[in-house]
Amino acid sequence: MHIKSIEIKNFRNFSDFKIDFTEGFQTIIGENNIGKSNLYWAIRLVLDRNLSYNSRNLEEKEFYDFIDLEIDTYSSISIELYGDNLASMPNLHALKISDDTVRISYLYAHKSKLIETDEDFDKIEIKDFQWRLYGGGTEFNIEEIDNLNQITFRDIEGINLYYISGFRNINSDLFGGSKSLLSEYCKSRTEADIELESVKTILTKTSDDLNELEFIPEISETVKNKNKEIAGSHFTFPVSLGFINNDDNEVWNQLKLFFNPKTGKNVPINVLGLGQKNLLYLSLFLSRLINEQNTNEVNILLIEEPEAHLHPQLQKILFSNLSELLNTQVFMSSHSTHIASDCNFKNLNIIYKNPDNVVKSFSPFIEKKEEKREQREELLLKRYLDATRSELFFSTAVIFVEGVAEQFIIPAIAQQLYGVNLTEHNISVVPIHSRYFDPFLKLFQPNKLELTACAIIDGDSKEHEDDESTTAVANAKIFEVDERVLVFEGIETLEVDLFPSSEINDTYLKICFENLGHTKSYGNLMATDDDWSDELLKRVDGTVKKGRFAQELAINIDKNFIIPDYIKDALEFIFKQNEIAFDV
Repeated sequence: MHIKSIEIKNFRNFSDFKIDFTEGFQTIIGENNIGKSNLYWAIRLVLDRNLSYNSRNLEEKEFYDFIDLEIDTYSSISIELYGDNLASMPNLHALKISDDTVRISYLYAHKSKLIETDEDFDKIEIKDFQWRLYGGGTEFNIEEIDNLNQITFRDIEGINLYYISGFRNINSDLFGGSKSLLSEYCKSRTEADIELESVKTILTKTSDDLNELEFIPEISETVKNKNKEIAGSHFTFPVSLGFINNDDNEVWNQLKLFFNPKTGKNVPINVLGLGQKNLLYLSLFLSRLINEQNTNEVNILLIEEPEAHLHPQLQKILFSNLSELLNTQVFMSSHSTHIASDCNFKNLNIIYKNPDNVVKSFSPFIEKKEEKREQREELLLKRYLDATRSELFFSTAVIFVEGVAEQFIIPAIAQQLYGVNLTEHNISVVPIHSRYFDPFLKLFQPNKLELTACAIIDGDSKEHEDDESTTAVANAKIFEVDERVLVFEGIETLEVDLFPSSEINDTYLKICFENLGHTKSYGNLMATDDDWSDELLKRVDGTVKKGRFAQELAINIDKNFIIPDYIKDALEFIFKQNEIAFDV
């Protein structure tokens, strides 16, 4: 079985939130402080049997939007699990809502909503709130809890939840000691009891040999005498001295990990970098999980930011290995665009804030019953989502552009003419290296990724000669959403629109050509009697090269640079929709 969906109401930064999942590996992405850790905590409140009773109590500040407590205030978290093997899990049958689905819900509410009481509650205080777990129900509604099964931890035995925190204490867990991952892994091995006895036998013999060294009794006697001298005869107590305690609980704690830079050389693990220690930590944790998991039970692993301190190639290798973990539904939260672009897209889940500041979720490749997506279109989108373009999933707003020239120039215009640093406002300029924006704009339709977005497209003047109804601009405009997603069309290409004649922005044009070593080409351009647009494009594309020209222009743009209306309109649309102050 696997988690199919989670619904959260009035908990932390979630007002009324739902997220859907598929079977297997799940990638959860989103900008900082968007609620990925809150989602994990919500899952743990429902399913983690290792959480104490008191840990499930909420603080007043954990209700959505820090609302003032009222008698009707509550938080709820409801999880649906789905699987065709439910019949083989009789302990979960009290939670069933269908032959293949169970529902488990957590409720934190005023006790007057949970139990019959004659108390008068003149003052509403958090101490009068309590939590409950419920099973069943096609949907969770506080008004219908009398029709649900109140359950205990015993009712969710068979659901095993594992959690790796983003603030994991790598050093203490790797260096050994009580409850270290290393000792826990050793205890989880199939033959752990036999292996323990073998170790104890050797340790006992070694300990006996060490304790027979002639100076050991001398040290022991010195300690006892000093103890008697300090405490006096009445308060002294017997002590002895010896190597290695072979108590069952201590044996594995003696085991230590070492780094072996060369044969026969053992170096303490603490010399390794954080990335290498992070990999070791995950290796031990997953090894223990594999030993402990039961294929006839539900196994769920939550990992926060496993990519910490890892370079992109290692991130992808780790991601690949985590995604192949069998018999376990793995949830991985991440800030990595490399992981977002490399994941199995059907399991990509995005948490974001819409323009109304409401936290929502979107799974771009989970096809809803009412949707029909063309396979070609989906393949096209997946091909485009490399590490750079996957940045759009972490953004507050997105400006889609055709290519690298716009990617350099648009941020420079925003900074120099409007005083707005797009990066500081989490606005991404995403080049699609194409004129066909349709697959991307479809992501931003209602009930999908409801962010502010716009597309800046070169003019379609030449395309109109063929069929006006099938141009790139016409196709993109189909997916405009009032006040949220708009398309802004140029007159011709970007370079021609920025330099429509030899008199407009000519100073900047001269600087770019000269700085790039093409003074003669600039002179010939200004002296030409040929069509200005054609001659400009021929020299920018062929002689100077478009990317280099855009980079140089971006460096030299200032407040006196004249921009075409469609770029002005696009930027001001993004600023206004996101309430960003800008220079006029």
